[in-house]
Amino acid sequence: MDLGTGGIRDVRRINEMLQYFKLAIKNITQRKLRSWLTIIGIIIGIAAIVSLISISNGMEHAISEQFERFGIDIITVMPADFMGSQSAVTSQFSDRDVKTIEKVSGLKYVIPLIMQTAKVSFHNQEKYLQVFAYEASPEIEDIWEALGFEAEKGRFPREGQGKVVGLGSRAATDLFNDEIHVRNNIYINDAKFKVTGIAKEIGNSQDDNSIFMPLDAGEELFNETDYTGIMIIAKEGVDVDGAADRIERRLENHRDDKDFQVMTASQIIERISGILAIIQLVLVGIAGISLLVGAIGIMNTMFTSVLERTRDIGVMKAIGAKNSDILTIFLLESGLLGLVGGIIGIILGMALSKLVEIIATHALGPVLKAYFPWYLILGALLFSFIVGCLSGIMPARRASKLNPVDALRYE
Repeated sequence: MDLGTGGIRDVRRINEMLQYFKLAIKNITQRKLRSWLTIIGIIIGIAAIVSLISISNGMEHAISEQFERFGIDIITVMPADFMGSQSAVTSQFSDRDVKTIEKVSGLKYVIPLIMQTAKVSFHNQEKYLQVFAYEASPEIEDIWEALGFEAEKGRFPREGQGKVVGLGSRAATDLFNDEIHVRNNIYINDAKFKVTGIAKEIGNSQDDNSIFMPLDAGEELFNETDYTGIMIIAKEGVDVDGAADRIERRLENHRDDKDFQVMTASQIIERISGILAIIQLVLVGIAGISLLVGAIGIMNTMFTSVLERTRDIGVMKAIGAKNSDILTIFLLESGLLGLVGGIIGIILGMALSKLVEIIATHALGPVLKAYFPWYLILGALLFSFIVGCLSGIMPARRASKLNPVDALRYE
């Protein structure tokens, strides 16, 4: 078969690259201890980056799945400084605020909420849990079930039943030494409440550890006539963002202040994603220090390798090796050091992520799942190889420019 001049040249070039590759591997394996010490920084850096990004991506996916399951037609009105900790929230919304929102077109339900941290006692054991008091009418109960709050045992309490509560699954089964059952009595801020229902596990630790009660019981318990938040369900087919804007304008005109925030599910996801992205960037930057240390280690090793193999370089040049051939050999060697460190770092990073997932699942329930997209793995491999190659450029250039006569005389 006639390959032609171009085909023969290509085959020859491939064979040369294979020989360079074998030579680079041989040089690395001949100095095993030095090679391992060299790539430790790469291993640590890549492992940190992979584990941090996979956990961050897992958190973002878990949050997105939670909101997708709840639906995107939810609008929440909360205090302006609300950052997710109910213990710091004060009641800021009145019945007049609720009625003002109800006048906005396109809304199906407007549900006032009281959210407080309270002392919960059962069989002489105390815990501090989040208590949600909400309008517990039959119509609203259907909405809560649509949002995932379904009773596994008994039923959730309704308005007018007195001091009754429903419990999240973990609040009933895991938080106290003795499991809480339907019809048991618990004490909330030293007030006696009867358990009427226990919810199915949602997978969100905050909800699964919470206590739910009718709004009238919450107003009496916390001595509140105002609300800490308002949840709104938009009608089907309504532009949720447009409805949120109308609510914000109407409420601002009514209250004559802007001491509140109106958030849609998509906006909450965007805000959380932005916060996670900033945290991820900072942590990856810190992990990058390990990569820098690894890159310096590779550079130092390659400079040492050039000195040790000066005579070998002289022999190769004497028998016809070009500067580009010497450059390629040393770049391949440094790139392989980075690549091996990257492979081991990826495996270690995935193992660390899975360990965090297992610990989080054991402690909080299935709230976090490490996520390993293909671009993370491929990107980490390419990045580690590029770091290795860049670290070897200066030593490789030095090796390629050695004078063969001087190299042969080198002792």
